[in-house]
Amino acid sequence: GAYLSKLEEVFKKAKLSETPLSLVVFDLDNFKKVNDTYGHPAGDYVLKEFSRLIRTTLIRQGDFFARYGGEEFVILMPGCPLRRAVEVAERIRATVEKHDFMWDKTKLIVTSSVGVATLEVEMKTPNLLFDKADQACYVSKRAGNNRVSTI
Repeated sequence: GAYLSKLEEVFKKAKLSETPLSLVVFDLDNFKKVNDTYGHPAGDYVLKEFSRLIRTTLIRQGDFFARYGGEEFVILMPGCPLRRAVEVAERIRATVEKHDFMWDKTKLIVTSSVGVATLEVEMKTPNLLFDKADQACYVSKRAGNNRVSTI
């Protein structure tokens, strides 16, 4: 999709110009439970509202935000070193946790597990950057959800 070609493009640019590139992977916690408890329209609402929240308030100009798979999202952050990407990821995590996701007068509990990785010299393909962020996301999940991890 659009995300993969964008990843390829910014990966090449960052490699050539030797500038930082960070990638953030978000996974909505216990998303299946929202669908099972309130139905798929509630799940769709959560995905749309999460996207809206990030697009409108939480990403910088030049960052690229996309949905990747079911309840997984990514942000590509050209020119952004790891430390700053972690700060942005943490701000998003905290904002999502505090946000009122209201469905049919019910406040849904929505949190996200987040993984952050940055381009390293030895990474030859964009997949390696994605895999590292994805593994960091998995670390957040294993550690009990609703947190930001790097590896």
